[in-house]
Amino acid sequence: MRFILSLLMLCAMLAAPPAMAQVASGLVATPRALPVASSATNRPFLAAGQAAQPVNLAAASYVEEEFVISGLASLYGWGATPADPVTASEAGAPYTTRLLLRRPSEARRFSGRVIVELLDAAQGYDSAPLWGLSHAYFLARGDVWVGVTLMPDAVAALQRFDPVRYAALAVAPAQPADCTPATAHSDLAWDIIAQTGALLRSSSKENPLLLFEPRQLIVAGYSQAGNQVVTYANALHEQLRLGGGGPVYDGFLVAASEPLSAPISGCAAPLAEGDARHAVLPRDVPFVAVMTQADVGRQRTSPRDDSDDAGDEYRRYEIAGSAHPALPAGQPAAADLAIAGFDADEPRCAEPRNDFPLDLALNAIWRQYHERLAAGTPMNREPRIETDSSGMPLRDDSGNVRGGWRLPQIELPLAVYANDAASHYPCSLAGSVQRYDGSKLKQLHGSRGEYLRRFQAAVDAAVQARRLTPEDAAALKASLAKAVPAF
Repeated sequence: MRFILSLLMLCAMLAAPPAMAQVASGLVATPRALPVASSATNRPFLAAGQAAQPVNLAAASYVEEEFVISGLASLYGWGATPADPVTASEAGAPYTTRLLLRRPSEARRFSGRVIVELLDAAQGYDSAPLWGLSHAYFLARGDVWVGVTLMPDAVAALQRFDPVRYAALAVAPAQPADCTPATAHSDLAWDIIAQTGALLRSSSKENPLLLFEPRQLIVAGYSQAGNQVVTYANALHEQLRLGGGGPVYDGFLVAASEPLSAPISGCAAPLAEGDARHAVLPRDVPFVAVMTQADVGRQRTSPRDDSDDAGDEYRRYEIAGSAHPALPAGQPAAADLAIAGFDADEPRCAEPRNDFPLDLALNAIWRQYHERLAAGTPMNREPRIETDSSGMPLRDDSGNVRGGWRLPQIELPLAVYANDAASHYPCSLAGSVQRYDGSKLKQLHGSRGEYLRRFQAAVDAAVQARRLTPEDAAALKASLAKAVPAF
């Protein structure tokens, strides 16, 4: 930990705020990385085996490791116009944060794919919604998953959880005297994101994946963290580069978040309303946005079109039926939240919570993304959810939304999956599910036997259309008889 302490001392020695300069394309620095030992009584926050829904990594021949990474980051501000590069402090500010890494125990099982998830701190602590949704997909294929802590609030929660293990973490720079941010921003996030990718691709002896050979790195974020992905893509992706000029990341993915830029800094001038940099700009790697049904009803801007243009590959998928909250495998356990100073009680909503399987659509999207990066196979273009003039989803005769990425559970529904944007937050994000009674099921589907036959055919059609993975299709068919009530 000697190196980490020296970085913190350097931070304290920095004097006046540095001048700002235009940022030209430059080589991304490789940060230092030190492993943090774990035991039964000294373990990471958000460890897979202690999540709200534990995941047994050993059973999948996986291991979990935590690393403290340290480096120097700049403070950035937007250029005057979208054509101008961002501005940056001439001197770097020291940071120390943590990486939570899950990888195959043997390098020969590694797929070559690395998912770098910016941990979501919307509730004030780290969560990993994308891991929670797609961990089974990652584990079955030998993917590496890396979670990155970025937000000052999340660091404070980590230090309450374990003041000794996380004592050295610091991601909040000293602010200029004339600036007092209204809220905590991740001012150093952009270099942390770039340097994390550079570390994982490097020949450094401290690279956690030194014995592996990453071929695809995708940086991803869910909800608030998705907006950080957009800012990095818009502001720094073209300017922070690897040796030879290549990009740090081969692609971007955001989910459950309107794809808009997060603030680049708590003290930087914000973008003007209508500035093109609020939304996803052209770039030289693919960008995928996955919207839940709940988020479609809350969007503030008109979504952009899909594109296969050179330098502007973009896909937007709107998942019919899906709600915003992710699955508990990506959430801290209630006991750990209590140690970190949080109340883990779920909101009490009037209706049963929407339990639509967003993970099935997301797994198919990951599969398409990996095929696009590995073999150049174009990703699907899918219809958007149909909306009225106010942007609210339209519904069909079954009560479910029209259009969107449609799984068999929407094509042949047993329930209405609703998200009322006017209802009380956070219940509007959680949504509701209203099961059909026997008479409604007969009206829609005739008989149970006919339904089972049609559903299996719909599953096969979804696999053929690449909206469902073959593995998820097999699991759906195996559980079908138990899932369908008598009618």
